[in-house]
This record gives sequence, C-alpha cells and structure tokens, in this order.
Amino acid sequence: MQELESLLAKRETAVDLDFNHLKHRVRCYAHIINICSSHIISSVTSVSESYLSDLKVPADTDRMFCAKDDDDLDDDDIDADEVIPELQLDDCYDAHGDVDLEEWFAGIKRDPLRRARRVIRLLRSSDQRKICFREFIEVGNKREWFTENDENGKRVTVHVPQVQPLRDVKTRWDSVYMMLHRLRELRPVSSFVSAIRQCHRGD
Repeated sequence: MQELESLLAKRETAVDLDFNHLKHRVRCYAHIINICSSHIISSVTSVSESYLSDLKVPADTDRMFCAKDDDDLDDDDIDADEVIPELQLDDCYDAHGDVDLEEWFAGIKRDPLRRARRVIRLLRSSDQRKICFREFIEVGNKREWFTENDENGKRVTVHVPQVQPLRDVKTRWDSVYMMLHRLRELRPVSSFVSAIRQCHRGD
C-alpha cells in the first residue's frame, strides 16, 4: 500500500486522488465479481446458507435456500435417486409465451446446479470411483458407445475426453461455468448410462 501511495503521488492527478496507505484500502475486483455472480446464481438455484456465508453475501429471501447442503453430506449419505424438489421462481421469470424461455425456465426449476453437484460428488467421492469412471470412458470410446445429435439432428458417434468432472469453488467466480462446461463434455456418457438403465427397467 505504501508503494501504491508513492506511485499515485507521482501522477499528475495525485491531488484529486489524495491516497493514504493508512486511511484507504483497495477492494479486490475479482472478489466483487465473485460476490455479484454468487448473487445471480443463488437467485435462480437452491443453495444452502453456508454456501454464501463465507463470502459474506447478504440475502433478502429464504426462497433460494435449501434445508441441507450436499457439500455437508458424508459420502454414505448421498442418494443419487433422491428427489430434488422443484424450485419456485419469482414472478419476474415470465416467458410471455416464448417457447424457448419456457423451456429454459423449466430447466431452472429442476435446480440443475444442485443436480450437477450431486453427480460430481458421487463420481469423485473415492479414488476407486474416479478410476472406474475413467476406465468406463476409455472402453466406451473404443466400442463407440457414446453418441449425440449433430447440427442436423442425426445421431453420430463421439469421442469423449478422458477427464474427471470438476467441482465449483466458492471463491472462484468462473468455477461454476467450468464445472458445467466439463459436465457438458461428459454428457454423452450420462446419456448412454440413462439409456441402459431405461432398457433394464423395461425388461
């Protein structure tokens, strides 16, 4: 801070700045972005109070909070089939007849972030699960199990990168995006497993 005061004093606008290293402070721009993005995310998802408490982010509604945080659960307490209650969005989320918006809001109501965190926690809860997941992707790529729709809506075989899902970090404002981006890369694996489970249920 003393060095900053010295550098600012040499500037032509030093009189206007009047910076004192003992009386003033510099706010962390990255932290401000993190707080803002946390507000936006919490406004359309269900998060526990502990998720935002470390960031000292005030909340003006209880609607965004869930009773229990998946991060606070032990590995043995996680149930992949546990029903996640649908979120109630504020009145401002009105699609006004727009089909694309209606589909988007319907997705938000299913609380995708909480679902993503639960899946990631299940897959990363032990080294054995991580190894099995990586080996499953390797075998699936060799046997061409994984497919997705191309731009014409035709199912095509895709190669899934042998990577692990990422967990978001409270203090990194872009980590939620990185988490979802990685899950999007791994989506063909989830689609394949879901198709197999539906076949078994049909039998």
